[in-house]
Amino acid sequence: MAGHSGPETAEDSRTHFGIFSPGVTQLFPEGHLIDLHPWEYNEVPVVLAAALATDVPIVALHLTRPPIEIPDRAALGMPSHFAAARGAYVMRPFREAEPKSGTIFVRGTMSTANLVKVLPELDRRGLNVKIVAAISPQLFARQDAAYRSATVEPADRFDSMVITNGAYKLMRDWADDPIVREYSLSADWDDRWRTGGSVEEVIEEAHLDTGHILEAIERFVRERPDRLRRLRERLASVEAR
Repeated sequence: MAGHSGPETAEDSRTHFGIFSPGVTQLFPEGHLIDLHPWEYNEVPVVLAAALATDVPIVALHLTRPPIEIPDRAALGMPSHFAAARGAYVMRPFREAEPKSGTIFVRGTMSTANLVKVLPELDRRGLNVKIVAAISPQLFARQDAAYRSATVEPADRFDSMVITNGAYKLMRDWADDPIVREYSLSADWDDRWRTGGSVEEVIEEAHLDTGHILEAIERFVRERPDRLRRLRERLASVEAR
């Protein structure tokens, strides 16, 4: 059990939470370990059952412990917590009648809980983003191709931002690009460990509170034309070689 993954156990000071260190599980060879990052307690037995049903010998369950409000998934149009067994699921799809503005990959307890809190505000502000709950890259890789492509399209990995309670580099199974990092929120946003304090204080210091999340998503949507222009220029420079 990779307990205290993320800055949420703030009252115990930084000796008791991990932003970088839980990434050691990613150093195992492929096929030898399954990482699990449930964000609320209903997902815990679901992902454990899915992982233990495989023949993979090591299962790493990443947990934090703050009490969070369990959302009314049906009211928000979110899939059941059973969807976590597939390693990733779309928490919020694009609104098809509106211009699409990119994908958000989210992982971690407070990072996800605070993002869920602002979902109604995203609609009010017309921020048409797809949100993918990134639970387990290993479980996701075991899904059929149709499900994988419907959940994470190839373009999503570039036209995206990340919101995570860990280090950005630990999300590279989902999205990894210098431009993606510019727009992402991660607990290591300033390449430092977080300090101690209350959960609210440390989450704000990590830029994972609702205010920072809304501001980052607005910027992500507003600057999409520039992001895509930079991506096209990069591709053009490769083709010109």
